[in-house]
Amino acid sequence: MNAWIETPAGKQIAIEANCYFGRAQSNTVRLEAMGASRRHAHIHAQQSEDRTEFWLADLGSTNGTLCNGKRITIPHRLKDGDIVNILGESFVFRLEKGAMSPFDSMDAPSTVALLARPVCWLLMVDIKRYTSLSRQLDTNSLSLKIGTWLRHNRDAIESAGGVVDKFLGDAIFAYWKNNAEAPALVSRALQQLMVLQQQRDPDFRIVLHHAATTLEGGAGGANNLSGPEIIYTFRLEKVCSGLGTDTIVSSAAAAVLPAPWTCESMGRHPLDGFPGTHEVFQLVT
Repeated sequence: MNAWIETPAGKQIAIEANCYFGRAQSNTVRLEAMGASRRHAHIHAQQSEDRTEFWLADLGSTNGTLCNGKRITIPHRLKDGDIVNILGESFVFRLEKGAMSPFDSMDAPSTVALLARPVCWLLMVDIKRYTSLSRQLDTNSLSLKIGTWLRHNRDAIESAGGVVDKFLGDAIFAYWKNNAEAPALVSRALQQLMVLQQQRDPDFRIVLHHAATTLEGGAGGANNLSGPEIIYTFRLEKVCSGLGTDTIVSSAAAAVLPAPWTCESMGRHPLDGFPGTHEVFQLVT
């Protein structure tokens, strides 16, 4: 196994796509402490350019999650030997030296067979003014707020059939492979996310794009999305921030987004690294 958790009793628990910590029986690592939440924290495996990374995130627990003695606020990238501590229970994260992505270990014919260029719905949710927020709140309050936001947003995405591909500090990047059901599922996720957005706790942006991407297999194809359209989505977020709006939708997504959504043009804008100008829209309900 490439990555695993060592428990206080010396047990080794392999980490695949996700490793959950909590009091509930369904967790990968079941916590014994009474103050632990049912879903307390988790480790998320996500693909970088040349390897799999493992990120630790608290899920809005009251008592928090520590990494090497410090309470985490936003998702934290783990390295070999890091100690995860939850209410006195310590777990050592282990990563095999020189570990490759699990996709790299597949034989060549299988890897080629699993490469694809599917059209996907690409979604990014990003907290506004995180730096300012981090200065206003103490570490415990910030950890609780961000962790709760992560959990609620992830639940909204995954309950609508989406795949959380990456944590990006104070943002989440997710996708749906396009099929007959995908537009309705994306619409359902948007409805839930906009309810959360209206609470402004914390305030965040919603970015939506629709394009062909590169998707490599393994674990159902999750956690390995790449290509220029991913960068395009990130650039849309920058435009959304510059315009001061809550939502931004690419022209490709606006053209196929189903009712009850309507999209209002916000004009054409340059996107760094992409030639010309690009018409963008905001969601109107």
